[in-house]
Amino acid sequence: MPARYIDYIPGSSTHLAHMPPTIRQERGRPIVEVRPEQPQAPDSPASEDIPHQPPLVPYQTAPDAMGLFRIYSARPTMIPKGDVGLDAAVDAPTLDRDLSVGSSQIATGLPSPEIGPDNLFSPFSSPTAGLLMCWQYSGVNSKSNAEMKRLTRNFLDHDEYKREDARIYDDVREKRLISVYLKDSSNPFRAENGWRESTVQIRLPKEKMKWASEDEAPVLEIPGVYHRSLTDIITSVFQDSVASTFHMTPFQQQWKVSEERTVNVYSEAYSSPAFSESYVEVNSLPREGDDDLERVVASLMMWSDATHLTNFGDASLWPFYLFFGNQSKYTRGKPTASACHHVAYIPSVSPVL
Repeated sequence: MPARYIDYIPGSSTHLAHMPPTIRQERGRPIVEVRPEQPQAPDSPASEDIPHQPPLVPYQTAPDAMGLFRIYSARPTMIPKGDVGLDAAVDAPTLDRDLSVGSSQIATGLPSPEIGPDNLFSPFSSPTAGLLMCWQYSGVNSKSNAEMKRLTRNFLDHDEYKREDARIYDDVREKRLISVYLKDSSNPFRAENGWRESTVQIRLPKEKMKWASEDEAPVLEIPGVYHRSLTDIITSVFQDSVASTFHMTPFQQQWKVSEERTVNVYSEAYSSPAFSESYVEVNSLPREGDDDLERVVASLMMWSDATHLTNFGDASLWPFYLFFGNQSKYTRGKPTASACHHVAYIPSVSPVL
């Protein structure tokens, strides 16, 4: 294959589908081969007096077909395979990709063990109504050809879908049933398993006025702040199957230009210096005598911005949400990846004149 035709998936050494396999791939040999023998890193002075503290030994991989190799902070227990392939890097409606509905897409953010598959359709008049509403409020706002394909493949062909229930489907009725269901404090989707409502107090400044301390400044109470627990979100995500695509061990990525020269490559959050420093810090904390669990870093990337709710009018909302830096940036950028986790909704405050 001439060099001008060689193309790769962004951020990886994986050939695109139209590329023929290399000789090395035809032989079944992986592009990246791990070298098990690595010199042990010297202990830092801060960790010498900490009992039961296993040392972190750097772990290096061999250069791949593009000359990229990794230097892990420690030997990784898992190297994710879920971020390999064109479908993991892009999200175009013209691609024939897997549009299956996984449990993580339906029950994301519901960490309670009380919630099971049987509870998902409890608020609706029938499982068919729940499937239709799930399709309506998932995916993209404008239903494209890919969305119609997702409807026929994953909803109309679902075992719970019944044609006789679809004939009497009423969108208004189903929304009313959901409201009634959520008001019942005995349902598994109650407040302690998800969203909470709180009142926030803010100290206000005033022109030409001074106070001895901030505690003496006037207080503005803002009710109706809906929020979720960060711990609950981290727990639910790391217990989900999507965690198998997370990078738990940070690494430094380098490009071997020649035998004498290497260049650092900065691409993902989990290959950044800040991630590696946090990993070392977490693993330097004292341990109990029987503590042999792996310690990893949950990289939280917070975002907040005003969002318009309608195409016409001025209805808006100010959400506060997060992504996980352990996940590839290409996956985080895909709307269908369900990688965005809402944390809070901030109400707008209008001054009283």
